[in-house]
Amino acid sequence: MSKAKRKERQDAEAVKVMEDILSGRVKVGIHKKVNKRAQSNRVGGASGTQGHNQLAECYIRLLRFILPGILVLISKLGDPRNEAKVIHPLPMVMLYGILMFLSHMPSRRAANREIGGSKVDGLMEWLLGEFRRIPHADTLARLLAGINENSLEEQYEELIRVFIKSDTFREINPGRLLVLIDGSHKFSRTYMWDSRALSRNAGDIEKERYFAYMLESMLLLPNGMLLPLLTEPMENGESLDGNGKQDCETKAFKRLASHLAKLLGKGCVTVVADGLYATGPIISLCKNNAWEFMISLKSDCLKSVWEDFDGLRKIETDNAYTAYWGNRLQQYRWSNDIEYIYGNNHKKLSLNVVECIETWVEQNPRKKGKPPSEQQTYYAWLSSKKVTEQNVFELCTQIARGRWRIENRFLTLKRQGPQYSHCFSYNWNAMKGFHSLMKFANFINVIISFSEYMTQYINAEGIRYSIEKAWKVLLYDGVCLESDEFTLTHDNRKIISFSKLKIKPVV
Repeated sequence: MSKAKRKERQDAEAVKVMEDILSGRVKVGIHKKVNKRAQSNRVGGASGTQGHNQLAECYIRLLRFILPGILVLISKLGDPRNEAKVIHPLPMVMLYGILMFLSHMPSRRAANREIGGSKVDGLMEWLLGEFRRIPHADTLARLLAGINENSLEEQYEELIRVFIKSDTFREINPGRLLVLIDGSHKFSRTYMWDSRALSRNAGDIEKERYFAYMLESMLLLPNGMLLPLLTEPMENGESLDGNGKQDCETKAFKRLASHLAKLLGKGCVTVVADGLYATGPIISLCKNNAWEFMISLKSDCLKSVWEDFDGLRKIETDNAYTAYWGNRLQQYRWSNDIEYIYGNNHKKLSLNVVECIETWVEQNPRKKGKPPSEQQTYYAWLSSKKVTEQNVFELCTQIARGRWRIENRFLTLKRQGPQYSHCFSYNWNAMKGFHSLMKFANFINVIISFSEYMTQYINAEGIRYSIEKAWKVLLYDGVCLESDEFTLTHDNRKIISFSKLKIKPVV
């Protein structure tokens, strides 16, 4: 569709909406937009050396609640090294790996330079009880290369299970679990460093690239916390597909869904995903697990559904709703129970489609001389629930639009955090191990950032700079720690207690 026809169509719909509002056929609901509190524009807002020390002490006390339990989980792994040659115990090496990502080290060389010559050895001795010297990053890489490739991910899954079953989690999230799913490019090379790497532009020597790709799932909680869940790496190999086709996101989604069903159960999950997953098999998989979903629907997907929707919305004129979200006008149209047939067996699905045209005036305050301009954007989704006037705003704006959170998290992890795009090792097994340690560190930093103990520092400095300043003190200045030793044990029924953290309630 050309821009002129699209503009003509949008103008006609805008006039129709106006007539519906004036005639009373459509009700207008006003929803107050909750904006994030902005930091004050002030001079001398830094907390100073004393404030940094207090921030570091608060951060390390919170680490004391979480890290020992995680070390208990990791200590259950089998150590593939020769016991006669082992200098650093397995928990110590794994703790070093977690500290790498907690402190946002960009590479193994940087970890050797910064952590190896820092005062963090007091922290490791405080946590482990016995300590000799800080291990080398290559020692960690060799250890991860020899450990079972799925063992670390299984231990992280156990950590998530403990958190979900805790009383703290039930207070934060008493209802359904909102799971965001999306794939992310990790890193690429011009040569095949491993046979399991995916390839793009095969046959074109100048453009051919080999890359690692991960399908990530994240848990979005009502108070704004976004926690990493399970990861499904996309990798080639005969064990995955014997017909020579590469692995892809839709295949990885099926594997990820089976793991999520074991972890989160059935009937209590709402899946939010982009338009790549708007396919019959994936929708059927969600329905078989009794999962609700909000999936973006692109204009070139499910053409038969779009044709039925275009015809039905001309007849179902009552299926319309207009709302103001902040300074934005939202015009909703929907149609329920659209029949969709797919596959060689002609399987039938009943789909609910909803669209939203959002209009607002952009003031352009930073562009001198440019007048305010009207902006407009278009959204469409597939919904597992029947859309009504009562739930359309919640489904679209509060649930489906939450998908941008996982996109922003990828940007943070790649540009402002623990270097998601860095491989840390060309050994495929070690690369996945480093990725799991990154998730442990990400989980810890998110939990700490939302703790009530950190509120004053987060409000003043922000999450990113609070963590960076805390680690600057820990690495180069050190903090005075109490000499309470911690002994690893596997017999504790409750390995990690989240009740001591006092996580912020729902805003």
